[in-house]
Amino acid sequence: RSILYKILKEEQNKVSSNLQECLKQSSEDVQLSVTHIKQIISILRDFIRSPEHRVMASTISKLKVDLDFDSTSINQIQLVLFGFQDAVNKVLRNHLIRPHWMFAMDNIIRRAVQAAVTILIPELRTHLGPASESEGVDKEVEDEDYQPVQQHNSEEVVHTSGVSTMSSLVSHDTQSQQLNLQLGRLRQETNRLLEDLVQKEREYQFLLKQCLEQRSHDLHLLQIKSSMDNPRSASYVSIGINRDQELVEWLRQQGTAEDVIEQFIEEGYTLYDVLHEVTKEDLKNLRLRGGPLCRLWKAISKYRKPNKIEVNY
Repeated sequence: RSILYKILKEEQNKVSSNLQECLKQSSEDVQLSVTHIKQIISILRDFIRSPEHRVMASTISKLKVDLDFDSTSINQIQLVLFGFQDAVNKVLRNHLIRPHWMFAMDNIIRRAVQAAVTILIPELRTHLGPASESEGVDKEVEDEDYQPVQQHNSEEVVHTSGVSTMSSLVSHDTQSQQLNLQLGRLRQETNRLLEDLVQKEREYQFLLKQCLEQRSHDLHLLQIKSSMDNPRSASYVSIGINRDQELVEWLRQQGTAEDVIEQFIEEGYTLYDVLHEVTKEDLKNLRLRGGPLCRLWKAISKYRKPNKIEVNY
């Protein structure tokens, strides 16, 4: 574990580069950055040194939060996990490691990946089995030193070592085949789920587009209906530029309501028209009645009265 941890720490960039290549081959649109891939390597590396499931679960949860729980990014995390063992093996081949050590390291890596996958996708726990499988495989080699394979003079030692190595390789090949079959099935299932997700996303986008087009059409019809039901507002806008501001100010001084002022403007009245020409019947035709009619007619009559006196005089 300590040797594997050391190699993963020193060769992190190479492992990351191998995983990037794997991700590019499996996905057209890569969402995970190099930083995210190195975080995944760090999570697995720390688990290899100290298999703490709670710590791994916590760090994976933080990673998912950083990715805003994006489904595409989380699917690509699975691809990185599935390609981790191959990526590390490419690096380990450059080191002089005894064959039965490679077998032990493979098991350690596999258990770390298995633990991460079952945390990321709890539904797969029944398919992958417990993460503690073959827990004691690496214990017998933990106390040995990390050295290249040595040549022995004793024929008996060579014979024993050869038998042990051959047995380890056979067992290793069998477990590797089983693991590859499992990973193959998982990749097929992941690809199928990704295709389903893409199809559902397309259907959602199509329905959303239809809904927006329908809303836009309904809004347009509503605007047309509103303009037909209330031509008064359009008329007001069209003549608003030519309204008599003096009339507006005079009407406001008399305490006339704004809607009544708008009625005068819509009819094209000027202040002169109101003060000199308008009759009480004209005011009634503007739908004025009651108090507003009385007050306005009184103000008009008051203005006209001194003018009449002056004319009579």
